[in-house]
Amino acid sequence: MDTKNRISRFKAELAKIQRPGMDKLIEYIKKSDFYTAPASTKYHLSTPGGLLQHSLNVLDALRGLLLWNQSENYWEYLAAGKVVDTMPDESVTIIALLHDICKTYFYGTSTRNVKNEQTGKWEKKPFYTVNDRMPLGHGPKSAMIIKQYISLTNQEMYAIWHHMGFNGDRDNDAAVGQSIEQYPAVLALQTADMMASRFMESEQENREQFADYPVSDIAGEWADAPATGDPDFQEAPPLNEGD
Repeated sequence: MDTKNRISRFKAELAKIQRPGMDKLIEYIKKSDFYTAPASTKYHLSTPGGLLQHSLNVLDALRGLLLWNQSENYWEYLAAGKVVDTMPDESVTIIALLHDICKTYFYGTSTRNVKNEQTGKWEKKPFYTVNDRMPLGHGPKSAMIIKQYISLTNQEMYAIWHHMGFNGDRDNDAAVGQSIEQYPAVLALQTADMMASRFMESEQENREQFADYPVSDIAGEWADAPATGDPDFQEAPPLNEGD
């Protein structure tokens, strides 16, 4: 699938979500560098459009982890054959496609000298750097950006907030563990994120067996070129317990 079709699929998936402010969130994404940014500096999908591709990969991986309950019209997350959490499709779409929206206005570029193995000459090669213009963390920043435009359920917010999982910090790991116990969807998103980056993606592109996306409901205009100006972002209000 080429870049235009990825953008079209991304927009078509989000367009299914009928929440006040979704049109403004889609406009924010279109004006940002979301469609052209890499997914990482060098580890996975370190290439223009990598962030967009990774987001769709996580959606496909997450849906693959879940079981669709046709009669109840929601996804089920199972452990040992027992349902431990359920999610409407719009929640699955939101947490998968927007978990890394924090990476908008996040990357920069620079160059370094690299020796050409064939010619023996030194050449300047570009590489990605981190130039975070909204230094608010990772998962928390994604949740705060999204909440500027649309409401999030507790399940969605905790899944996005803690999608990076455990990191060895005592306070963080305690919060992640408690969140997983309350909302097992947190673990589902963490797993799908790891499946995408570790199984589906190489440094520059999707691995061969994951080269093509399932194409469905492709609709909408092609996105305009992203703007290069400063992000239109205001700090989110503090979260209240139980929101």
